[in-house]
Amino acid sequence: MKIISTSLLLILLLISCSKKTEVKNFPFDSFVFSYAGLHHDNSIKFNNSDTIFLQRRYPEPKENFYAIINGNIKEKLYKHLQSLNINKFKSEYSQNNLCDGSAYLLNISNNNKNKSIFVYGHTAPKELYNFINSLSKFKDHLKFIPTKQVIDFGDLSTILPPPPPPPLKTKTE
Repeated sequence: MKIISTSLLLILLLISCSKKTEVKNFPFDSFVFSYAGLHHDNSIKFNNSDTIFLQRRYPEPKENFYAIINGNIKEKLYKHLQSLNINKFKSEYSQNNLCDGSAYLLNISNNNKNKSIFVYGHTAPKELYNFINSLSKFKDHLKFIPTKQVIDFGDLSTILPPPPPPPLKTKTE
């Protein structure tokens, strides 16, 4: 009986001493990564939770999705997002005379301060493109589930196409 009690006490001691991973909060309140091209128009929203949201606007129909990430993935994502000093980038990198190129928009909100970076074409620093590519690869590894939840992706006006013109009025006689 003494051996069982001692063994049980030893097991409990080892379990309580095991290293617990501390999952840190993201380095921002909200981060929305949007990307658009000829065949796609999407936004991904990261915030201080284990839920990541995705909105697909094109191809239609417009749909919202969510994915749950575990603590290890969240920790890797936290480190990755913190590795980029967003403040050192300009707010816009646009290539002149480019038609039908890919566009990216990064909207970061932290402590009621907002920073946006718009990229169109091939004029941004390589470090920014590497970051954008890594976010796309990260998204590809997630299992997104459709949701009817309304999700605020913030101001997407710089990446969304303008509304179509009104229909032409014809004379009826």
